[in-house]
Amino acid sequence: MLLTRKMLNTILRNYRVQIPAELKNELLEKYGNLAINEDGRVTEYSEQDICEQLRKRVRPYQDADKEVKHFTLT
Repeated sequence: MLLTRKMLNTILRNYRVQIPAELKNELLEKYGNLAINEDGRVTEYSEQDICEQLRKRVRPYQDADKEVKHFTLT
């Protein structure tokens, strides 16, 4: 399975997170192409592999959205 821009946008929408364009491009480059291991064999990522790696990479951006600003009641 290869990651497409449409699939990435759907996953990010479901995670309810915004990430920088550079990270989107990096993820598409890594998981949107076939991976070749050191033996020269082509390794295909499963949907679970892709989703798990995306979850790990976008976690810092999810945590940033959850920060609560200090406020006072007057």
